[in-house]
Amino acid sequence: MRVVTDLADLERCPRALAIGTFDGVHVGHRAVIGQAVAVAAERGLLGSVVTFDRHPLAVVDPSHAPRLLTPLIEKIRLIEELGPEELVLLPFDEGLAALTPAEFCDQVLAGALQARTVVVGENFNFGAGGAGDAAQLRACGAARGFDTVVVRLVTEHGKTISSTRIRRLLSHGELEEVREILGRPPSAAGLVVPGVQRGRTLGVPTANIDVEAGTIFPGRGVYAARVLVDDVWYRAAVNIGHNPTFRSKAVETTHVTVEAFLLGFSGDIYERPIRVDFLHKIRDEHRFETVAELVVQMRRDIAATADLEDPAFADVGLAAPAAL
Repeated sequence: MRVVTDLADLERCPRALAIGTFDGVHVGHRAVIGQAVAVAAERGLLGSVVTFDRHPLAVVDPSHAPRLLTPLIEKIRLIEELGPEELVLLPFDEGLAALTPAEFCDQVLAGALQARTVVVGENFNFGAGGAGDAAQLRACGAARGFDTVVVRLVTEHGKTISSTRIRRLLSHGELEEVREILGRPPSAAGLVVPGVQRGRTLGVPTANIDVEAGTIFPGRGVYAARVLVDDVWYRAAVNIGHNPTFRSKAVETTHVTVEAFLLGFSGDIYERPIRVDFLHKIRDEHRFETVAELVVQMRRDIAATADLEDPAFADVGLAAPAAL
């Protein structure tokens, strides 16, 4: 898949394209992208996905910009798996945000992209202030030589699938439902950075993860996960929280740490990229009266992760419970 970040670098050829923000690349997004890829193959067009280098609200209304379900590099990887020949990452700046729906159709879709078919979800909006909708896009396309395919919103358990809904479920640790909607486990990525090394002194060394800014991950608690380091997968017990056992009740904090104990791993992991796929919530965050009680519970959490049976482990070669 070719990734293009400047419209001036586009290959001059007709396209069938899917366009949207596609944060999370959930099953609804996959339906839109899959339709564009299918139309491209059927009509002999270049199959393209058009999205943005940031969430549009980060420019239009920064105070309401949501935390992202997928960092950009992960979104690119997930889109590539769906088979388009090209990904166009439009820099979403004030100039793009100011285009009217008609200008966007003229300059971007019909002009630079030479669209012949444009596929969108039924809740798609475009143009300055989000003034254009799917019906207006269809009218624009009819006047400018491209067809518009509107994919109905996908539902699950009678509810519409949306990135907003996924964020809400994540914050409550409802990972099983999130996995159904995404079609995969939710994940976070970042670098392993030095912490206070408290886990090492307790006999349970953990990797302190500097999660990419602006992305969302599950709410406070302990989770069973699978972790990717240097193309090798590990089971992991992951804590997300405020370390309440080591913090005075009188001291408030908004700082959240993400710490992972990797089963079967040994060695130096600092400054290496790491990806965490969250599978199941083991328990809520809890303040323990003594460090000894905390250590006992940490070992229970690790044992629960080792014993957990989940197809997501088998999918990456971790079918058998890992040894402690």
